[in-house]
Amino acid sequence: MTVGNYDNVLSYSVVKGYWRPLEEANPFNGSKGEISFGTECKMEFKCLMKNIDEVKELIKSTHPYEEPVINVIPILS
Repeated sequence: MTVGNYDNVLSYSVVKGYWRPLEEANPFNGSKGEISFGTECKMEFKCLMKNIDEVKELIKSTHPYEEPVINVIPILS
């Protein structure tokens, strides 16, 4: 998370999330079969492609959700 002469560079925004846990789910929040919603924090940061798998595993191991949403978006600049 280094950009030039800066480290610990990230952005976050507060969003409202919606989800419905299916029968096989083990929800952190909400009940199976019922639509739930809550305030969530969406984070954005850069990392090297060679570190993607390690970063995803770190997020999964520390995030409270059973299946956190992780989007990897290549930046071509």
